Amino acid sequence: MTRDFLVTATPPTPNGDLHVGHLAGPYLAADVFSRAQQALGHRVRYVTGIDHHQTYVVTMAQTQHRDPAELAAGYGRDIRETLKSARIDVDAVSVPDDAYQAYVQEFFARLHRTGRLSRRTWTFPYSRHTGRYLLEAFTTGYCPECLAPASGAICEICGHPNDAGSLLLCTDDQGNAVTERRAVDILVLPLEHYRDQITAHYQRHRTGMRPHVLRFVEEMLSRPLPDFPVSYPADWGIPVPVDGFPGQVLNTWAEMLPGLTHSATDAWAADSRHELVQFLGYDNTYFFSLAHLGLAFAHGNLTTPTAIITNEFLHLDGSKFSTTRGHLIRARDLLARHGADAVRFGLALDNPEHQRADFTEAAFTHTVQTRLHAPLTALRAALADHEPPTRTTPPALLDRYHERMLRAYTPETFSLREAAEATAQLLSLLADRAADDPDLALHGLRALSERAAPLLPDLAAELHNHYGRDRTVTKAR
Repeated sequence: MTRDFLVTATPPTPNGDLHVGHLAGPYLAADVFSRAQQALGHRVRYVTGIDHHQTYVVTMAQTQHRDPAELAAGYGRDIRETLKSARIDVDAVSVPDDAYQAYVQEFFARLHRTGRLSRRTWTFPYSRHTGRYLLEAFTTGYCPECLAPASGAICEICGHPNDAGSLLLCTDDQGNAVTERRAVDILVLPLEHYRDQITAHYQRHRTGMRPHVLRFVEEMLSRPLPDFPVSYPADWGIPVPVDGFPGQVLNTWAEMLPGLTHSATDAWAADSRHELVQFLGYDNTYFFSLAHLGLAFAHGNLTTPTAIITNEFLHLDGSKFSTTRGHLIRARDLLARHGADAVRFGLALDNPEHQRADFTEAAFTHTVQTRLHAPLTALRAALADHEPPTRTTPPALLDRYHERMLRAYTPETFSLREAAEATAQLLSLLADRAADDPDLALHGLRALSERAAPLLPDLAAELHNHYGRDRTVTKAR
């Protein structure tokens, strides 16, 4: 039976081009998943956006002495080019043009008209030095839940939300201690109102959620759910479309849900029969697993996720990739040095699916050389004068490879690591046996051209052209 999938990857922040940690996260995983489902005959819409209104755009613009809008537009173009270079094919990328802004504003105006949003008095730290209310990138401190260093809105370590007023030892983004707090009325979504629906949702879709997501949701549900701020006092973002909230914009994390729906409204309709599969870093889990789910329930006619597939952090030389601190390797530079397939393979093989992983280019280069390039070189040499295999039926051992790859591509058991590891092991076996059993090698390369195509699209096409049967290997996206 043909299935319809709606696939999302968290919109990247255009405060810089994508680094290797970004690429190893939701964008590659969502692309491999989408290609795999299409190759299996299903229909897929893969959507993301460019998250222009993050405050990290403002702080980076300050550092570079540039206009935030100009900086976001430039880095947004860079991000789209890098995705293309990595052979990541996205069907729609939302950008905040006039139509997008009108759509997002109407989304929240409707929620307000129907009584789904509430007015709450919120206490914000305020910096006289910067003239700003301290939220998100405008403030730093320590998470009140796990005590890790954190900015406003979310703790990247434990995933728990915070409001800037709850950060411990809070300072502004220039390091000035906070001495003033101001009360402001803002719009919020009372998440606790949707507790029963949220609980039922995760009971129904447990198999589609990664363990860390379920553990986080259960922890959050063990206490009253916090109100989710829909607006806050700032001048960077989409103005609040409701009277009575002057000088406020929509919280960019609230904006993100209608921003994603704007690019594929038909697929997002609750009756569209699309299965929503969302790819994101674990640090964004609160927003997608609870805040966006609550907004979808409040809206009443949006599809909700059947699977949330998270990744943990990929570190660089022992510490977190960081655009802000300049601790990074740009994805486009790695792609230029090694090529798209090698980068996709190397990042999949050591992917931080369930726990943090560490990246060094030296280790990456060694892995790709020994587990991808070397066995392929040996196979090509052994089969230089190949003839069509004498056995018309593929060896039975290749059935296991097919089964493992299908399991790696299934939503409930999706795994880049398993797909890459199974492919690496088959390559090694084929290279070892090619001289003694060329038929096995030829059938094995045909199997790779079919099942490894979502992970290694260019190599799969090459293998099909040289060793494949007279039919298309993968369906065009």
